[in-house]
Amino acid sequence: MMQQTEQQNEEIIAILSRHPNGLSRGQVSDLLNFSMNTKTLQRRLAMLADEGRIAKKGERSATRYHPIGAYIETDKGHLKDSSTKIFSPMSQNSLKFLDAPLYTREKVSYNRDFLDSYVPNQSQYVPKKTREKLFQQGKRFDKQLAAGTYARQISQRLLIDLSYNSSRLEGNTYSRLDTQKLLEEGVSAEGKVHEETVMIMNHKEAILFLVENAQDIELCGLTIRNLHHLLSQDLLANPQACGNIRTLEVDIGQSTYKPLSNPHILKELFELVLQKAKKVKDPFEQSFFLLVHLSYLQAFEDVNKRTSRLSCNIPFIKANLCPLSFTDVARDDYTAALLAIYEKNDVAPMLDLFSWAYSRSCQQYGVVKKSLGEIDAFRIQYRQQRKAVMGQIVRHSLNGAAAEELIENYCQNHGINDIDKFTAMTLADLSNLHAGAIIGLGITEAQLEAWLFSKP
Repeated sequence: MMQQTEQQNEEIIAILSRHPNGLSRGQVSDLLNFSMNTKTLQRRLAMLADEGRIAKKGERSATRYHPIGAYIETDKGHLKDSSTKIFSPMSQNSLKFLDAPLYTREKVSYNRDFLDSYVPNQSQYVPKKTREKLFQQGKRFDKQLAAGTYARQISQRLLIDLSYNSSRLEGNTYSRLDTQKLLEEGVSAEGKVHEETVMIMNHKEAILFLVENAQDIELCGLTIRNLHHLLSQDLLANPQACGNIRTLEVDIGQSTYKPLSNPHILKELFELVLQKAKKVKDPFEQSFFLLVHLSYLQAFEDVNKRTSRLSCNIPFIKANLCPLSFTDVARDDYTAALLAIYEKNDVAPMLDLFSWAYSRSCQQYGVVKKSLGEIDAFRIQYRQQRKAVMGQIVRHSLNGAAAEELIENYCQNHGINDIDKFTAMTLADLSNLHAGAIIGLGITEAQLEAWLFSKP
């Protein structure tokens, strides 16, 4: 029943997306492919508006419904482009350079001073008031809990939302509902090119990598390169480019910005970005710094923006804050904010977008304080023990009864009383083990491949 309701909601949203000037309730009803009585449709539209998934304008008989991210109403009653909703007047003014034809804009190269001048915990991209406001919106627990606890609670929803929205910002034409079917059931949407399907499945692996390894992940080159590898696998012409700093020149479409081409300097600056990011204490400043500088450096042959969008969620996942899913961010607005960074080193438009998008994500994921009753305390308590025994099983290429015997002996030697529960959890985790989830297990990718090959 819930799936049917969501399918109906998706159709309502899709109808409105094709009518940016808005529709009345009666017009929405006429365009539906299913029957719904007037009162039910009225409640459904009100619910979608309350959730921020559609916009409601006017009162009573004059009420019209609009797609989010397309149009908003001004004080004078006129409809303007959505960028006025996200960007402040100052940012709108700074983006006017994009009105000029591309050939008239000044050609620019990578500005190293943009990075060098940033001093962690002294420089400030995100003002203190903004950080405090976003923290109150994104806070999910009153107590310190293991890194990744909240992300695991909402992992299924996060997989769908972030995979869909991050792919959509790359021009992927999968709908949210088709994305959900692909991720949950493995069903590819008809009429889509293979690359679109792979892009979404890669997002799933990359997000799981962040969530499952939240406690062990550090902001370092190895983490970001692994993330890039997961996001770019089977999408790049050169498989060796996945997870490796590029050795080729790249160009930026719609921009006069020319990224660096020297591989040695790229590696140096890539490590410098992460060294600085690692020192930033505030999770919102840290997240925004990663979003800006990983996008600007363009360290990889492709898939840089996707890598930056997932990387900027690492501070939120580790701190049990609401993640940033980029819900309802218009692709043109995102591109405009990036171009301001590329060509002007101006972070203000992106900060407007980041703050707006984070608030939208917090609305998506519900209440600020979650009940601790939803957390599996046993799973969290014995996480490190589970990883330790998994590492032993892989290193010794154990399967079946031999693996279960090792787990049972481990429990007895380490005082774990509920052997059956620990064994079931460990075996379930082993069944989902892949190269993107081996951090903290003390094994190499080669050892994992050997174990997988040895399985009956």
